Amino acid sequence: MTFTRELARKALHLVFAAVPLSLTAGVPRLWVITVLTAMLTVAALIEGARERVPAFAAMFTRAVGPLLRDAERQRVTGATWLILVCLAATWVLPVSGAIAVTWAAAVGDASAALVGIPLGGRLIPNAGRGKSVEGSAACFVVTFVGAYLLAGLSLRLALVLAAAATAAEWPRSAIDDNVRIGAATTAVLIIVNFRLHG
Repeated sequence: MTFTRELARKALHLVFAAVPLSLTAGVPRLWVITVLTAMLTVAALIEGARERVPAFAAMFTRAVGPLLRDAERQRVTGATWLILVCLAATWVLPVSGAIAVTWAAAVGDASAALVGIPLGGRLIPNAGRGKSVEGSAACFVVTFVGAYLLAGLSLRLALVLAAAATAAEWPRSAIDDNVRIGAATTAVLIIVNFRLHG
């Protein structure tokens, strides 16, 4: 995918920065959950129509085809997975955790592509879709900044969470990277909480 097309995809990712920023600003979690639930409902209806109505699937592909990766033409789109990740994190985690996880999925992941595609020269061996050291470094730094400064996590926890998000972005996998990053960062928070509180 060209940088211009990836830039358009990641612009959508960055729209979801509104989730952690809203939570940071004190917007009631119920309001955020309500908006995300409505968005997921619409997205699920679209995904269902794509699967069951060929004419709708063709129209959808004509409308947003340039933004789709090849795998997404026959499967659930990354945007739908991102909505689900944001909703799940906001629903089940404390506010600080929800901020960190949604920031990692929306902004940390986007930064990897926005830096890695134009500037990445050193590829990471055995990583998916030409992952670069520069892109991964951007993902790590941006995720860390969100976890530490926005979510207010401890320095150590923010570093571990950023490392988990960065590593989750690497694999060649059929599992959407939004899901991998959301799951990895949530797992870090759950494990740390269990170790601290039993």
